[in-house]
Amino acid sequence: HNSDNNLPPRPTFHHAQLDYFAIDLLSPPCPRKNADVGTPCDSYRELCDLDSTSAGSWYCSSGGWPSPNPRSTTEVFYVLDGHGRLIDEDGMEHYFGPGDTVILPKGWSGRWDVLENVRKVWFVHEHDDVKKENDETIRVIVVPYNELTTMEMQFSYGTYKLSTRGKPDIFSSIVYSVGPTKAGCWICTPGGLKIENLNIHHGFHVLEGVMYITDEGSEMGQSRMCVAGDLVVLPKGWSGYLDVVETVRKLWTTLDA
Repeated sequence: HNSDNNLPPRPTFHHAQLDYFAIDLLSPPCPRKNADVGTPCDSYRELCDLDSTSAGSWYCSSGGWPSPNPRSTTEVFYVLDGHGRLIDEDGMEHYFGPGDTVILPKGWSGRWDVLENVRKVWFVHEHDDVKKENDETIRVIVVPYNELTTMEMQFSYGTYKLSTRGKPDIFSSIVYSVGPTKAGCWICTPGGLKIENLNIHHGFHVLEGVMYITDEGSEMGQSRMCVAGDLVVLPKGWSGYLDVVETVRKLWTTLDA
């Protein structure tokens, strides 16, 4: 026996391909009890639940319902299929469709309308209240795909310093930063990256490209190929490797736990 046997297990990443969230693999459809338009039924499947961060997928058939109680969490989701509308407490409307990133901040209340069956992948963050100014309305944020991913919106971080292969260049943007929650886009050209002891939970949805993710140095570790549509959560404390084969674009969100 070596001393490593006395150490806590290394955290491993959570990964699912899009077919993991096929509609027939989600929970049984459940009618929304407070619906006032149509008969919407929703179902879901979770990828992981890490104390303050969870991720998964949700599907809902068309219909609408009021959402008058302030949200107790912040949600970041990416729309795979369908169209919908979210209405803030003061009546401002936000329409969304495939390819949009939507943020529902903690404290938001208003209304949901699923105009055409919606399927999404989501990240939910539990966190302390965020102080707001002058009782301003907490609003939904909708970021279209092109706005999220265009190079004009990205900041260049240059070549990754802990590269293990080639000279991968990193570009990133932040489209939401309130309290401990951040979300944005990350772009990386081909090459290898080493990540050491993440200090936050980091979730992402792969939008474009191909890469491999590998846990660091554990026989029980895993290595997975990630392609467009995949959902991944790297837990706080994770160490490992990203090997970008084809330039990757991803929607990311983090929670400073």
